[in-house]
Amino acid sequence: MAALLLLLLAACSAQKPQPQQPPAQTAQTQSAAALQRWEAKGKLGVRSPKENGSANLTWQQASGNYRIHLSGPLGAGATMISGSPTGVSLQRGNDPAVFASNPAQLTEEIMGWPLPVSEMFYWVRGLVAPGAVSGEQRNAQGQLLRLQQAGWQLDFGGYQSVGPYQLPTRIKAATNQAAGPVSVTVVIKEWEPK
Repeated sequence: MAALLLLLLAACSAQKPQPQQPPAQTAQTQSAAALQRWEAKGKLGVRSPKENGSANLTWQQASGNYRIHLSGPLGAGATMISGSPTGVSLQRGNDPAVFASNPAQLTEEIMGWPLPVSEMFYWVRGLVAPGAVSGEQRNAQGQLLRLQQAGWQLDFGGYQSVGPYQLPTRIKAATNQAAGPVSVTVVIKEWEPK
């Protein structure tokens, strides 16, 4: 019996403990990453050398396809940004749509400021986008508070419960362009997971 006990103790001590993330961070990341289809409504504010103002925001996302509708002064009436993995189009009012492969370059060309839609697909869910990252800070629940990524400094405001998800309600993103500093603030008031 003593030999069996010693054998069990030896077997247990030989196993290496597996590194684990804090449970709250793991649950938050998995939960928000599972959200691939949504409609979010709120406001978008921009401060740049060429534009200062705000617009109403409606973001419809269906996996890799999206439609971002801006209305109000910043959207110059109505602006629709539609994209898929193959490219993006931007249409302002009754003007013809303009097509490109990169949404940030397209919005900078047409509207005078970059909107990093590819990264914001992750950021609006409180996730780190693929690619290099620095300055990442999280709260005790594992939610993002600060992040530097893709040339942007991000600050995440409060979080709200939306079904099983904890999603940010406010994201402020700032970057320095050749023409000067750009600040984009997204405030999401309504989430509707699909």
